[in-house]
Amino acid sequence: MNLLETCRLVLLNLIENKFKVFLTSLGILVGTITIVLVIAIGKGGEAKVADQFKDLSAETVYVNLNYKRLENKETSQIEKLNMNIVEQIKEESTTLEDLYLSASSYMEVKLGNEKVYTSITGVSDGFDKVSNLEIDEGLQLDEEDQEYENNVAVIGKNIVEKYYGSSENAINQTIQIGNNTYKIIGTLKGKGDGLQGLNPDDTIFLPYAVANKFMDTNTIPKIVGLSDDLKHVELTKKEIMSTLDYLLEDSSVYVIDDAGSRIEAALSSAKTMNLLLLSVGTIVFIVGGIGIMNVLFLSVKERTKEIGILKALGIGNNEVLIQFVLESATISSLGGVAGIVISSVIMPLMRYTEIAVVDSIEGKIIAFCFAMITGMLFGIYPAYKASMLKPVDALSIE
Repeated sequence: MNLLETCRLVLLNLIENKFKVFLTSLGILVGTITIVLVIAIGKGGEAKVADQFKDLSAETVYVNLNYKRLENKETSQIEKLNMNIVEQIKEESTTLEDLYLSASSYMEVKLGNEKVYTSITGVSDGFDKVSNLEIDEGLQLDEEDQEYENNVAVIGKNIVEKYYGSSENAINQTIQIGNNTYKIIGTLKGKGDGLQGLNPDDTIFLPYAVANKFMDTNTIPKIVGLSDDLKHVELTKKEIMSTLDYLLEDSSVYVIDDAGSRIEAALSSAKTMNLLLLSVGTIVFIVGGIGIMNVLFLSVKERTKEIGILKALGIGNNEVLIQFVLESATISSLGGVAGIVISSVIMPLMRYTEIAVVDSIEGKIIAFCFAMITGMLFGIYPAYKASMLKPVDALSIE
């Protein structure tokens, strides 16, 4: 019996048992949908991480409080970072491109006729370069604003859109913090969430010396720097810590980390989640494969006489084996194709949830391959059992 005839027999058997084929392929169908969605969610997670860090240089380093070492110390007892320390670090480091001092606090601000609570951040010179904050309209805070402690401000995109409508309308407007008034000289382009719990889009930036006058005494400044090369990040961290060790009585209350490590950690977490989700999809496939195997065993039992007749007519063991493996592969393929079609319908609906997904052709190909391999693997043993039946025994079964 040639391959074409074998395929015809397989097709006839599947058509005669349409409902059974449908039920059998359900497990593969669900498994395929699961794999497609798992890969899409995994890629969505990685894309979300990449988007979060897209404007951040991996060479960025941070000097923050080391909360593990604070023990019972009050915030007021901690030796704070200041501009003198920043200047000393700049002078002593051989690998820093730039760095700045930053202090943030949530305060009541009068924007136009509205009073709202928002983030006020005092920054020293160089903050725009280190944190990659680009001006949309107007001017950036400069050395003169820092030196002369000008009452000027640069505001984030969300504040602009919510309270002024456009950057053009916001420029030269004034905001009030406490009893002082500040002139808006610039607006920032949208950036999104920051790494340090700060969203620049919702922040008002002031010269550090100006903001420091009204910051709460419990506010702890931090330092953000930019190494001149990714290869020098570790050396940059050591140089900064060396200066802190010299200038501070207890430098252990501060810790230095880098953006590159955070990016790697975030991507690693996303990949770990991908593996977990993929494991769930694999389990679903295994369950579907077991379903195929059970149905094929039942099919072998029901068609024992048919197998006996085929063998009596001279059909060999390999041809019987191929027939049943083809049936298994066809059932799993049908389930795989149906799963891919349904997943394509589900994917657009995922946009209405908070789950980030990225549809991809690779995901569909991988899912279909999983479906095919699962069907064939779980179909081999029943097919082997069918191929080994002896014609006399098969024909004698009632």
